[in-house]
Amino acid sequence: MTVLEFLEEIEDIVKNAPGLPLTGKIMVDADELLEITKGIRLSLPDDVQQAKWVRDEKDRILEDARTEYEKIIIEAKKQADLMVEKDVITQRAVEVADNIYTRADVYAKDMKLRTFNYMDEVLFNFQKKMEELNDKYFAAMYQEMDNHFAEIGNQIAADMNEIREMARETDEQEIKPHKIQIPVGDGAEE
Repeated sequence: MTVLEFLEEIEDIVKNAPGLPLTGKIMVDADELLEITKGIRLSLPDDVQQAKWVRDEKDRILEDARTEYEKIIIEAKKQADLMVEKDVITQRAVEVADNIYTRADVYAKDMKLRTFNYMDEVLFNFQKKMEELNDKYFAAMYQEMDNHFAEIGNQIAADMNEIREMARETDEQEIKPHKIQIPVGDGAEE
């Protein structure tokens, strides 16, 4: 059963429970509620696993962007080294290398921003889902679960703030021109 199905079962138990006269309270079977609570706890790790997957996916995307950036830089250096034969070719190599460095910086920045936006959206949706579950089912009956969801929500909010701050810093980061040094030979030409 899913968490929502367990919660619907709890609602049915509460709606159909006999009332105690003059108290406004009801009588429920504690064992039955504890069994349902156990089922809910067993279902929750899927949501926790999804949050862990999101975090792992963020790290993987950032690592892929870093690897791609390094490949582009290595390729730029190789191309620049091959073009250092004559002055005109050397000047062109400097221009091409600068262009490649700039493209690599722009690409890395774009990948970071897209990753941050994706993570922000996933975390926002997850936080919204957690708030909906909390508002609809757990507010009065399960204070302990409410506290647990609040901790998860706070962690998600902290992660979102961290991602947004990293995105803001990345967005504000100026891409500086690269200074390419031309290797100088021993001066003897054959």
